[in-house]
This record gives sequence, C-alpha cells and structure tokens, in this order.
Amino acid sequence: MVFLGIIAAAAVGTYLYVFRTDTTDMSRLKPDFQLDAAALFKEFESGEADATARYGGKILEVRGKVESKEANEWGNVTITFVDQLFGVTCTIDSLQAIKQADEIKAIRQGDSVTVKGRCDGMLTDVKLVKCALMGGTR
Repeated sequence: MVFLGIIAAAAVGTYLYVFRTDTTDMSRLKPDFQLDAAALFKEFESGEADATARYGGKILEVRGKVESKEANEWGNVTITFVDQLFGVTCTIDSLQAIKQADEIKAIRQGDSVTVKGRCDGMLTDVKLVKCALMGGTR
C-alpha cells in the first residue's frame, strides 16, 4: 500500500512539474511596455501602488546599463540595472540561461543590454522574472 502511495505521489509530482511549470519563452512574447530601466525604477520609487497597478504581471522589455551580473547555485542569472542595492533586477532562469550562455557570459558591468520578462512588482528593487536577453550588448 505504501509503495502505491509513493508511485502515485511521484506521478502527480511529475505531472505538475512537466505540465504546470511555466516554461514560457519570453523572447517570443510581445512586450506590453518598452522602458528604460532607470525610468521604470523612478516610476516605482515615486508611486509604487500606481506602478504596480500599471506594470504588475505585464511583460516588460527593459534596457539599461548593467550594474552587476550574478549566477546562483541553481544556474539562475540575475542582472541588475540602476544600482546594486535599489534598482531593477532581472532573473534569467537556469533553462533560459543555458540557451543564452554565450550571450550571458559576454555581459560586463557597464554594458547596455535589453531584457524581457514579467514584472513582479517592487520589494527593495523592481523585480523582473522569467527574463530573456534581447539582442547583443553594447
């Protein structure tokens, strides 16, 4: 009986992971807004509730100067614009990071890059998730 329970739990877990995980490729979606990272941050800083109502859950294409780029132990890459403490952070999940490994590797502090992702609002910084790099660096 326990064995059947384990098999059923594994089957349900596999189903949820495969069919319910958001694997949307942001690079293929049309952005709701195209903005400069500094302007986006300024909008949130001056009126977080209004900015969240406008941009929250929307697909944003954001261009800015890279302040930092960091990878975590799970392979997710975070690119920060504006300021390392208070700015715009764009997280590229590990699957997208593998697809764009060469482009990500080429990014240096001070480069101007464009990313597209879903806006999850603001904590200490404006959060974009499920991001993809758009085009090369300058």
